[in-house]
Amino acid sequence: MTAQTTFTTVTGATYSAESSIGENGEVTYAVKRIVQEGVIPVGSFVIHPDYNAEPALPGLVNVQFGAGSAEDRHQRTDVPALGSASAPFVVGHKKVNPLDITATSPVIWLHNLAGAQCATGVGAVEVSGRTAMRTADLVTALVVEWMKRDDLTELTAKYAEFIKSETPWTEQHSKAKADKIDKLKLDIMSIGERIADLTKERDELPENGMTSPDVTPDMAPAAQLTGAITVLNLKRADLSTELATLIKA
Repeated sequence: MTAQTTFTTVTGATYSAESSIGENGEVTYAVKRIVQEGVIPVGSFVIHPDYNAEPALPGLVNVQFGAGSAEDRHQRTDVPALGSASAPFVVGHKKVNPLDITATSPVIWLHNLAGAQCATGVGAVEVSGRTAMRTADLVTALVVEWMKRDDLTELTAKYAEFIKSETPWTEQHSKAKADKIDKLKLDIMSIGERIADLTKERDELPENGMTSPDVTPDMAPAAQLTGAITVLNLKRADLSTELATLIKA
């Protein structure tokens, strides 16, 4: 059974993807880039939960570049071509954490992404920054599409059975999400308490906080405390935005 979907990434690129379900609940997306002149084939991405039955970090998603063998990248077909002329293919796989997608960081960065001059049969090399960004942009959008599937619970339960995991991915993700929400709330509260302490300390300073003629106004304790408070307020605002986004998701 296949399904067709069209989506736009964070950077504004538009893709179409035909998805098909594998025997163990994995989903293969055959992707094409939609441009003004028509469509450009990109390649296939296989998405499923972390293949470790007891992952060190629960809730990760594995994204495989190319259809076919999960163990040997040289046995894969339709390997994605997102790179440069010297290394056009993106190879291997990457595990990503959907909880890393936030309002302030909407694209999951793929560390140490590998590319190759040929789809198979040659060694891997480090990709360019532009290739890494383009791939991360598309992978993030594909993971979001995968998470929106109506049959996600069924598929992840099937994959959990395949790898003999006692906790399906949807349960891992829910717990990881709840833990992150709790941590964000605690961090926001801690920052609020720190802001209150610094504000009290600043307000209790003597009117003339200058201790030496060599101390300029911007070096005065009150100015330094005000700067620290401003930084903390910005940090609290970012965390509050991230928390709101996470709760809404």
